[in-house]
Amino acid sequence: MGKVLQVRVWASTYSEDEVKEAWPRLYELAFPKEQQRYVAKAGVIEMIETLVDACRFADWSDELKAYAKEPLDAIFALRQELEEALSEWNPQKANQLTDKIEDALSDLEKDLPNE
Repeated sequence: MGKVLQVRVWASTYSEDEVKEAWPRLYELAFPKEQQRYVAKAGVIEMIETLVDACRFADWSDELKAYAKEPLDAIFALRQELEEALSEWNPQKANQLTDKIEDALSDLEKDLPNE
């Protein structure tokens, strides 16, 4: 790796609008409109981290918290595996993990109880 030109491996969300379209209910739980606060980035990784925190601390119903906790913990673990794969420069494993993360988010979105 050069001093000036460096190689980096990371995962990021290309379009935050696609996050809203793919998982609208999860997006709203993570970034509620009524809070009207500035969110620097609202990509998939940020949504996962926010949902995990919100499941613990936000004013969600007991039913929603009970339902979401286990899937969110599993998704968070996948996110950690993704970071490890990226830090090990293993893009093939990272790509497989992005698919697993997206599938897990879709499953959670589909079966999410109404608030």
